[in-house]
Amino acid sequence: MNAVKATTFALKLALRRPKGWLSLILNQMAAMARWEYVPCLPVHVTVEPTNACDMGCPVCETGAGILERRTGRMTLEHFQKIVDQIAPHANTLFFYFMGEPFLYKDAYAMIRYAKEKGISVDTCTNGHFVDAERLVWSRLDEISFQIGGITQRTHEIYRVKGNLERSLENLQAVLAERERQGTRHPRVKLGFIVMKHNEHEVEEFKRLAEKLKVDQAVVIDPCVRDMDQAKQFLPRDERYWFYDQEAFERGMLRPKLIPNNECWWIWHSTLITWNGDVVPCCRDPHGRHAMGNVLKEPLKAIWNNERYRAFRRRILTNQRGIDICSLCSSYGLPELKTFES
Repeated sequence: MNAVKATTFALKLALRRPKGWLSLILNQMAAMARWEYVPCLPVHVTVEPTNACDMGCPVCETGAGILERRTGRMTLEHFQKIVDQIAPHANTLFFYFMGEPFLYKDAYAMIRYAKEKGISVDTCTNGHFVDAERLVWSRLDEISFQIGGITQRTHEIYRVKGNLERSLENLQAVLAERERQGTRHPRVKLGFIVMKHNEHEVEEFKRLAEKLKVDQAVVIDPCVRDMDQAKQFLPRDERYWFYDQEAFERGMLRPKLIPNNECWWIWHSTLITWNGDVVPCCRDPHGRHAMGNVLKEPLKAIWNNERYRAFRRRILTNQRGIDICSLCSSYGLPELKTFES
C-alpha cells in the first residue's frame, strides 16, 4: 500500500466511520512505518469456543489428531470476560478456530452476548449441530456452511465423518427460521472446499447454492500442510491454487506470493484460544507462539508486551524464519463492518 492508496483508504474509512475506523488507520500507519509497537488494540479478534470437532478432516490438525494442544472448550463465563475486554475496540469477532463451534449449546449465548456488547460476529461450521431457532435468536451476523462435495460420496472424502444431507437440512432450516422471524440475519454462505476429487462438481455446486437461495456461494481454495497432502488433494485446475505450481513440480510446497518481511494482519488482529492463550493468527493452530493469556492478564497488557513486539520485529526483519509464515501469503486489512443489532 503506497501513500496515495493509504490516503484514499483512510478518507473512505473516515467518511463511513465504522467502529474501529480510527484504530485501523493508526495501526496501519504504524505497520507502514515498520513499528513493532502498535498504538491501538486490535479491531478484529478471533475467539476459539472449542478445539474439538466431530469431522475428522485429514488436512486439519484437529481432524488428523495431531494438534499439540489439549482438547477443551471455553466456558460462557470466560467468554464473557474476554468479550468485556475487547468490546471497546473490536469491530468483528470471528467465532471459530480449530473446532466445530456449535458442538456445545453455550455457543448461542456466547454469540448473543458479544452482539449485545456491540461486536459483529461471524462463524463457519460443518453444519451438523446448528440449531436454527437458537442461531437466529443469537443475532449472529454471518455463518458459512462448508461442504466437501455435492454428493455424500465426494463430501466424505475430505469431510470424513460428515453427513451432507444433515448439513444442508440445517442450512435450509436457518434460512426458513430467518424468514419466519422476518430478519435478515444471519447472512448465510455456502462454501465448497474444492479439491482433486470434487473439482468436477464446481458448476453443479453453484447451481445447488442458487437452488437453496443462500446469500453467497464461495468456492474455497484448499490449504495443505505438506507435499503428500498436496499430491492427494490439490485440484488439477491451477485456478484453485494459491501455491506455486512450478515449485510444486520441483517437489517444493510454497505460496505463489511470498511476503517480504510484511504482514499487516499482525498489526490489526489477534486470536484467542479456548483456554485464553493469545496467538498471532490462524496459522498457529498448535499455539506455539503464545503471547500471554487473557484470563490471567488483560489483552491491553499483552498486545505490546516484549513477546508480541519481538514477534512483530521478526516479521519486519526475518519473516522467512518464522515457521507459521512459511505457507502463508499473509493477509490484508480486516474488513470493518457497520454494526447491526
